[in-house]
Amino acid sequence: MNFYSIKIKFLFYLVLGVFSFYVNYFFSNKGLFPIDTFSFFDTGYLITQGYHPIRDFWVISGIFIDYIQALFFIIFGFNWNAYIFHSSFFNMILSLFFYFFLNNLNKNFFINFLLSVSVAILCYPVSGTPFPYQHSYIISLISLLIFYLAVYKDNQRYWLILPVTMLLSFVSMQMPSGLINVLILLFTLIYYIKFKKKFLLSFLKGVCICLILIIFYFSFLNVNFKDFLIQIFLFPFSVGEGRILGDESSYASANLFNKFTFRGVFGHFKFIILFLVANLISIYLYINKVKKFDKFILLNALIVLCGISFIFHQLITANQTFIFSLIPILGGLFIVQLKDFFNIDKIKFNFFIILLIFFTTIKYNYVYNIKRKFMDLQQINFDNSIKAEKLNKKFKNLDWITPFYYSDKSAKELDLLKETIKVLSLENHHEIIIITHYQFFSLLLEKKIRILNRWYFPENNTHPTSVNNKYYSHYVTKNKNIIKNNDIKKIFLVNTYPEEFSFINIKDLLINQCFTKQKYNIMLSVINIKPCN
Repeated sequence: MNFYSIKIKFLFYLVLGVFSFYVNYFFSNKGLFPIDTFSFFDTGYLITQGYHPIRDFWVISGIFIDYIQALFFIIFGFNWNAYIFHSSFFNMILSLFFYFFLNNLNKNFFINFLLSVSVAILCYPVSGTPFPYQHSYIISLISLLIFYLAVYKDNQRYWLILPVTMLLSFVSMQMPSGLINVLILLFTLIYYIKFKKKFLLSFLKGVCICLILIIFYFSFLNVNFKDFLIQIFLFPFSVGEGRILGDESSYASANLFNKFTFRGVFGHFKFIILFLVANLISIYLYINKVKKFDKFILLNALIVLCGISFIFHQLITANQTFIFSLIPILGGLFIVQLKDFFNIDKIKFNFFIILLIFFTTIKYNYVYNIKRKFMDLQQINFDNSIKAEKLNKKFKNLDWITPFYYSDKSAKELDLLKETIKVLSLENHHEIIIITHYQFFSLLLEKKIRILNRWYFPENNTHPTSVNNKYYSHYVTKNKNIIKNNDIKKIFLVNTYPEEFSFINIKDLLINQCFTKQKYNIMLSVINIKPCN
């Protein structure tokens, strides 16, 4: 490779890196959905103040994201920009790694670049801000691509890295990473049995690195293993089980039976399924051609099963679709397979695939990025948005508008939040707890204010909310101890709509304690805890 081609290649990486970072940065400033947008805002800040997820507040996922966000706050300051730098960085990482992956297999740098640009547009900008599904999805994809390179290149370095990315994907969100990790482990075992390659030592070294990280986490942060087991494994899997089996108490929009329709699966994911079917056909043709099991069949079978797993997980989530970036990824893999295994490298055929991906990128960019569908803002008039720095300078560049209750009255919403901040600023932060989806008061006030949960959602979705849930007593006991041991005097409830937290049974949290409830306005109320006479 001459010096000129090296410069061109570097330029492609540079342009892709800048674009993939900025495209997410741009869209993440357009509107918000409090329960999703601020999931890691205060929690990342609280880590820098000595509070930790699982130990000090209830989570069901995302602990890796919390710690990465804390790092971004430390480096870039405690502000909105540092928050969206985080998600923009991960969008850049996936785009660059996918481009690197394709360049290792297909020397058409321009086509690889176009595919990677499509990934950058369709991946993190859908949600914009740090979100567990996105992190888990991205790192799971990276794990899949690392496995592909490890097998294809027979390189020990990839086997060493693989267990670490698998762990990080899981502690970002248990699904879809759990499904992808199981498949990768299964295919690793098949690869070892079938081909007897000497990679096991490197893979086990990676496993040892993971074990060291886990031991460090429990010992250094003093996290209770039972809390970890319930919050990260048992309770979330009970939620998933209810959605898969069609439990009546499960969230309706995440119930598999409700979404498993022809339109819900084949109509909605048609372009993803198109490339999965193309992969299945290529496997069939290849088997007929070579009459044996080899790396091509192994890798393509894994790709198809992982694609199906991503779709399956999407069907049991309560969120909007976030996996459309699979289209350029599967398209790029299909181009590689046609070239390497079938010697098909026709410009017309590649042009058709690129044209299809170009069309889908424009389509889903408009619906999910420009219209902000993932945040349920697709019906919102963005002319009603207001600059969030009017609430606080730390929100500079954010255009504030939320769906539903305050969608056409953003100024009123910010006025109520200003009033809430004023009330909270007068309190002794050691004696209060905040229950809200506006998870930013600790950072804005620069106070170490306790929270009970990352999310508060009814029907046993984000935490046990009914006495019939087998983990309810554990949840209540944990929070009762937090309230008692820290001599909490007040619990503030900050609603995104009236009576939002009516499902929370305050009496169970304050058993044997007396309290009164005071309402400041439509958004803010407080529970005053006092001795019983």
